[in-house]
Amino acid sequence: MTAIQLLQAIGPALQNEIIGYLQTEQRPAYRAVIQNLAAARKLRPVYVQSKSKAEQAAWLLDQMRLRTNEEVTAQILQIWLLKGQSKMLVTFLDAAGIAHNGDGEVEDLPEDISEASAEAGIKALLADYPEKNVALYLHMFQMQKAGGFPGITAAIENHSELKLAA
Repeated sequence: MTAIQLLQAIGPALQNEIIGYLQTEQRPAYRAVIQNLAAARKLRPVYVQSKSKAEQAAWLLDQMRLRTNEEVTAQILQIWLLKGQSKMLVTFLDAAGIAHNGDGEVEDLPEDISEASAEAGIKALLADYPEKNVALYLHMFQMQKAGGFPGITAAIENHSELKLAA
């Protein structure tokens, strides 16, 4: 799935949670995204920033759904995961036996992740986090390697609650 398909599949509640996080916790990144997207639409950023937070969020989500903004959408999802959900990342990596820096950042991804390791990670995640959040994380993790990790794909197939439809 592409980042835009993932955005659509997670539904409005999680979409708004992600945008809200960006607006409140990652203000410099939020301003940069608004600036870049407004410029791409030949708008002044002030036009977007003069709207209410809810209107800004709706505008940003509309822009994130455009194919031309695929990379921006992926970056926003990554910011939310890496900065706002680092405990979730650590939970998966620890349970799956993947070395990381303690904050969920992996320098060298393993070539392969076994289905058993992925299953252990998924069970650990589902014990503590909402299904949509877990599904988004796993699908974004799969995007880190061309074609994804077969072990994670197989483990996701065992959990109907983690399947996202575009």
